[in-house]
Amino acid sequence: MSNTIFHSEINGSRAICFDTGLNEQDFARAGLSRLLMQRGIVVRNIGNGAEKIETWKCESIVKQNESMVVWGADFTDGAASRAFDELLADDNHKDVALDALRRWIKARAMIRDDPASPSVSLAPGGTFIDEKGTLFFPPALLAERCFEAENAVLEKKERFVHPDLEGKAADAWTLACMAYRIFCDADAFQAKDIITIRQDMREGVFFPPRFAKPGVDRQFDALIKRAFSKSHTDHPTLEKWRQFLEENDTSNKMKRFDSFFHALTPEEAEKVEREKNYFIKSHSFSVKTRRFLTKNSAIVLGVTIAVVIGGLLIGSVVYDRSNAPNTEGMTPAEVVQAYYTAFTALDHEFMQNAVLKKAGKADIDVAVRLYALDRVRQAYQINAVQRQSSIIKAQDWLDSGGQPVIGEYFVFGVTDLQATPEDQDESDGEVSFRVRYNLWATDHGDTEAQPQTALMPSVQARIDELRLVLYKGNWCIAEVKRAQG
Repeated sequence: MSNTIFHSEINGSRAICFDTGLNEQDFARAGLSRLLMQRGIVVRNIGNGAEKIETWKCESIVKQNESMVVWGADFTDGAASRAFDELLADDNHKDVALDALRRWIKARAMIRDDPASPSVSLAPGGTFIDEKGTLFFPPALLAERCFEAENAVLEKKERFVHPDLEGKAADAWTLACMAYRIFCDADAFQAKDIITIRQDMREGVFFPPRFAKPGVDRQFDALIKRAFSKSHTDHPTLEKWRQFLEENDTSNKMKRFDSFFHALTPEEAEKVEREKNYFIKSHSFSVKTRRFLTKNSAIVLGVTIAVVIGGLLIGSVVYDRSNAPNTEGMTPAEVVQAYYTAFTALDHEFMQNAVLKKAGKADIDVAVRLYALDRVRQAYQINAVQRQSSIIKAQDWLDSGGQPVIGEYFVFGVTDLQATPEDQDESDGEVSFRVRYNLWATDHGDTEAQPQTALMPSVQARIDELRLVLYKGNWCIAEVKRAQG
């Protein structure tokens, strides 16, 4: 089973033993005699699809090889047994692991339905099943003490147990982690330390099954995506997982492991590979950027404000001194066209020099914020040969097919611009336009911590009424009224 949890014979009877890894003095100093009061659970398979719950208890403590060992009655009735972490890692017996997972779901559901159930181990390294299908969940504290003694907390527990979830939600999360290991031949959360693993779990940082194991069942990929999402309200329940894993094949038998995969055509394989490479490149940058910004939020905010304010002040001084606003020599129609082109390009300097007073302030503020955010993200691309913008112009996105975009990229900009003159008499130094256009933007909502999520930008149909005046010999926008949008 493991180095610290094993079967043995004590006082002439079969027992399951838990080696605490502590000598007599350290065991007493840690007050671990309380482990004798802990209770475990056996979910025994009694045949014909029926199970019953039994309470398991520690019997006594013995000293073996200078180490204190807690033991209780064996749960197997002599049958061979394995820990779940061993089953998950056995890539040669996938169907055995799947059957064990199906029984695990039923057992955890029975435990959760019993309000008197003790606190038992959820970790795969502390969950056991014998050849007859009987499952054993030892006391949580006892199992974790053995993980610590074996220096195996990371592999036997932390890769599979969410640091914040409890109850049925915790069961469903662990089930998803175990299913990922079986189907993808790798752990969903592969960091080398507990702190990063927990951070990855909280932020939903994982490699999608469709890339880890091309050809895997699309429903499985969708279930994992929901299971590991940052929003815990839409996680698949154990019942949902049971329905998926217990699907029947064409012969009305429970699906075997191979039935959850399909062969990809060369075209499909090529497409998956392209998406995989794109995901790896963009996902890594997004996670590092987000964590950098979170860790250094105060510094980044201060630097961003200083850069933006400094840029605006310098730009203002330069333009004032040169007395050459960007609208110099433009016709009113050209000013209107250039203003919305600048909005798409986040050229806030032109926008500010194309308007008078506070005209268009809301749009200019948006351009300033997006520009600053994009520059900070680019600045964080420390090792990039050529730093790339995270802003995709809306028209470029539409021209490329208008497909959903990975979460760390932001589609933004004006398309379908139609500027209709309302007042064309320039003799009084004032004209007006009615401008119709679509403004595209990616609504990240609560998916900022899910860079793997492909998002479809939303569009807002807008109608602006612009009034332009002749100011110091140049046409400038004096007023922007938003009639729609």
